[in-house]
Amino acid sequence: MSHIRPITPQLAEVAKRQLNENATQVESHLKVIRSWLVELNLQTSLVDDQFLIAFLRGCKFSLEKVKKKILLFYHIRSELPQIIQNRDPYDADVLKIIRMGVGIPLPATEQPTDPKIFIIRVGRFQVSSCTFADIMKVGTMINDIVMRDDDQMVICGMALIIDLKGVTASHLMHFEMELLRKVAILNQDASPLRMQGIHILHPPPGAQTALNIFNGLLSEKNQHKRIYTHGRDLKSLHEHFSPRILPQEYGGDMESIDTIAQQWETKLLDNRSYLLDMALMNAQPCSSPTSGGKNVPSNNAFGVDGSFRKLNLD
Repeated sequence: MSHIRPITPQLAEVAKRQLNENATQVESHLKVIRSWLVELNLQTSLVDDQFLIAFLRGCKFSLEKVKKKILLFYHIRSELPQIIQNRDPYDADVLKIIRMGVGIPLPATEQPTDPKIFIIRVGRFQVSSCTFADIMKVGTMINDIVMRDDDQMVICGMALIIDLKGVTASHLMHFEMELLRKVAILNQDASPLRMQGIHILHPPPGAQTALNIFNGLLSEKNQHKRIYTHGRDLKSLHEHFSPRILPQEYGGDMESIDTIAQQWETKLLDNRSYLLDMALMNAQPCSSPTSGGKNVPSNNAFGVDGSFRKLNLD
């Protein structure tokens, strides 16, 4: 029997209508994925049904897409040790990054089936005291918790508000292209969380080049999502997001974003054990049924068309 958190009737309707979720087939889908993971000898002790249902929903219950996405999830994390490892939220260096509050999910939406909002305040990245990889480490820690806990974000997706206020050339110099490319894979192709729109605030003079680079890092699917540039006009932002659900700093009625960031600090500290466990999830060679016990991945073993071999991450 599966162990999945119940969802509201509203979310269940969205999952059925948009994600092809059929309550009578969930258990059989989970069984197939569990058996497949055991066959690959991946770290199944860290994978529970709530983790798997996020991927099923993110892939609209296509088993082949789930297999590809999960394999990529494991593999790309092994390619990014500087982001996935050493993520103890009680560590002084990690806690310092958490308290910068660069990436913060907002708690509320107008409707219970609206995409959740994730604000990224790039200018809060203190380039003199940390690296871009450090910032992404904390962002990935937040994503790991959201993927497990936030049914609305998993089912309805998320809208990004990228605030470029305070961004300077020194920020852009810290964005290594190879690392950016792998992070883009981590947060798009390897993630069950679906993008539902991107909103750019406070672009600095000459930011178009950086925005073009950002657009080039988007997956083909996300390039077709709407990207809005609002300049410094909060009224333009409010045409898409009611002030009732935005923090004070964005002309909203909610508590300040720094207060929300403090709440996330507490949540990360409370989930220390889970975050350390998730750092163990990375790709390991597996013995295929036809490899004679040798650690040689095969198409048959993966159940998808050359998932590891065709990632071209190096």
